[in-house]
Amino acid sequence: MPPRKGQKNRFPLNEYIEIKRNQDALLVSALARDKEFTKKARKLKRLESKAKLVNEDNKNVKEKISVTDNIVDRRTRSPTILGDEGKISGPGRSARRRRLQTLNAAKMLHGATAENMTPAYAGLIAVLNESAPVSVLSDAIIKCAKFTKKVIPKIVKQKINIFEKSQTNFIRSVNILYRGGITSKQKYNSIRSSLTMGLDDAGVKRKHIEFMSNIPVPKLLSYKEVLKKINEIDIGDLHDVGETLCKGLKEEDMVDGKYRDLLKLLLKMAQFYLSANNYRKDKLNWFGKQEGTFKVAIGGDGAPFGKDDQALAWLVSFLNCGQRVCSSAENFLLIGANCSEDCEPVRRYVVLLERQMTEIEGKMFLVEIDGKEKFVSFQFELLPNDMKYLAFLGGELSISASYFSPFADINKKDIANTQENFGSKPQDKWHPWKYSQRLRVAAAVKEKKEEVSKTTLKPATKREKITSFISQKKSRQEFLPLVGKFIDRAKAEPLHLKNNAWQQWNSSILMYSLSRSHLGECESISDVSPNSCFGKYYHTIRFNVKATRLAKKIRKWFAGDRTKNKPLEYRFTGKESRLFCHNFMYIVESLKTDEDQNVHTFKLHVFAYTGLNLRDSVSLFSRISMSSEQVQSLSQVCSNYFRATALFLKSTPTSWTIGHVVPVHAQQLQETLGLGLGINTMEGREAKHVTLAKFTNNAQYNNRWSQVFKHEYISLFWLRENGCDETVYKHTSNVYIPKRCFTHDFCYCGLPKDGNVEKCSFCSQHFQKLVSDCVLQGKTTLEAKEAIK
Repeated sequence: MPPRKGQKNRFPLNEYIEIKRNQDALLVSALARDKEFTKKARKLKRLESKAKLVNEDNKNVKEKISVTDNIVDRRTRSPTILGDEGKISGPGRSARRRRLQTLNAAKMLHGATAENMTPAYAGLIAVLNESAPVSVLSDAIIKCAKFTKKVIPKIVKQKINIFEKSQTNFIRSVNILYRGGITSKQKYNSIRSSLTMGLDDAGVKRKHIEFMSNIPVPKLLSYKEVLKKINEIDIGDLHDVGETLCKGLKEEDMVDGKYRDLLKLLLKMAQFYLSANNYRKDKLNWFGKQEGTFKVAIGGDGAPFGKDDQALAWLVSFLNCGQRVCSSAENFLLIGANCSEDCEPVRRYVVLLERQMTEIEGKMFLVEIDGKEKFVSFQFELLPNDMKYLAFLGGELSISASYFSPFADINKKDIANTQENFGSKPQDKWHPWKYSQRLRVAAAVKEKKEEVSKTTLKPATKREKITSFISQKKSRQEFLPLVGKFIDRAKAEPLHLKNNAWQQWNSSILMYSLSRSHLGECESISDVSPNSCFGKYYHTIRFNVKATRLAKKIRKWFAGDRTKNKPLEYRFTGKESRLFCHNFMYIVESLKTDEDQNVHTFKLHVFAYTGLNLRDSVSLFSRISMSSEQVQSLSQVCSNYFRATALFLKSTPTSWTIGHVVPVHAQQLQETLGLGLGINTMEGREAKHVTLAKFTNNAQYNNRWSQVFKHEYISLFWLRENGCDETVYKHTSNVYIPKRCFTHDFCYCGLPKDGNVEKCSFCSQHFQKLVSDCVLQGKTTLEAKEAIK
């Protein structure tokens, strides 16, 4: 059937509907498969919901806090100010409104409720912590009593409790306990109490000291707690002297004591010094060698606890420390025992020590420093001991032998010889002992002893034959040196030399003052005329020189031993030597009398000349740092001192050693180490004896060395490894030549003078030149003989 008219122009609606249905079905099917679209649709729905809630909340907030443009403008003109009591200043009603509005805003912003306001407070504090400047916070909090009296004390008390139990407070407590040795229980508790306790405002009751309201000062650990923790510290292995060195000895010869293994101690010291070298201002001196090459000084001495308490202590130190070697804190205990310094157990220990030194020297060892390994080596450079103990270590006779010097082959007959020299050159009359010669003589002496032992002579006669045999060998060697070849590294020790020299000088002055005084039947110092020579000498010693201990000893001697013709026995210390260096001329000046003749005046100038050159010698040979020019000056003043002493006073082993050995040894050390003879001083070791004596407080006699080693380890290793070390060494201000000697108003000798002249009235006399000429020529000149007739 043909289509109707206009049918071809109609829209195919049915077909369109069918196609649209198929497209919708396909679209729905595709969308269902598109999960990402689904997620985004859900997220969009949630965001629309949240936006609706935020709009409602904003509306509610505005209604709650009633912030209109008018209110904002008014409050800008009158901003909130915090009052002195931590409250908003201004009218009370307005302040309360602002506080409530701020709190309501924080409550709504941070989701707080009436039952749980913590989120609001947390939000406010977080804003202050992140946004407010420190200055604003501190000014605000200090005005709030709740913060200063409750909040801060609560926080700080918790921190204080933690601190008091911490390792830091333990270190702090131990540092107090070991300050200046070791503190007694009573003193420690007194310090602890004084640091933390005080009287209340009424001055009646004791209460904790508070540095803020309700905040007490942190307390040190109690004495009991400190000792308990100290005993838990590992101090390393200690060997018992009685068990290892006294085998086969009689009961009365057994010795109580302890000692460390030498190598372990050296490695521990090396580890400490290499670590300390990173923060100490004065660095270690490697003497041009590889870093880790340590120069060791090792030596012993008796009577570390005083002359009435027999004991022995050997100490080890590193010369790399420089000036610090004179400090007791840089000398470490190796062995300590309740015995004499030359008993059989000590002899056995020295033999053991020599073997260990030989094995250690020249080898390389590894130590760990801050997690890294370093190589170290040790060279035993010096044996700082006095001449008496060097004789024991060298297997020699005592200083009273015919060949008295441990350093040179000089006979007593030549002790006053002013024309010859000591040195290694062929033209020198006296030379250092050769090790090969020591061995030969020791072997010959051994054979001689076997021969003499077969005779029926008395022990005293046998001994005399042995010493005569040694003297005939032109030697002082009796045994093999206990320290082996290390005996050749011994040098003159400055401390004992200066003390003995000034002691002998004072003895000459004392004898002169007595000979120039008419004491009659004086039985005490109070009976002596103050105008007599001796009376003026004593007055000067006590009140001008201020050597009070010496003055006390002179008083006792004058009333006792003097009447028995016994000489004054007083051992000078470094204190007396320094006082005499400063004031010896006042002593000489006090000896002048109106009855003096030329011979007496000349004698006084001899005292002045020897005192002046002794002072200058001490000033130079006690130095650790010394230049080659100073070595030359030392040689001159030492020679002057010896020659004057030999010519006009009495030459002794001490004066001979100063005059001949000291300059040579000083030159050797200056050439090899670039240092002076003061590096070999026992001054730091003598100071260490004082510290060791303090460590024995409240310790049993038989067990005291265990306590001493423990206390020493804690004070020298543990404390310093935990931050209690001195980063800057404090140099001593003590000098041997007083500063006044370099001013216009004083002569170089130390006496006052007119500013327009070069010398004082005493030094200007012609007798001074006479003494100087005699010393220069090494003999008493004819002019001097004529003057003192």
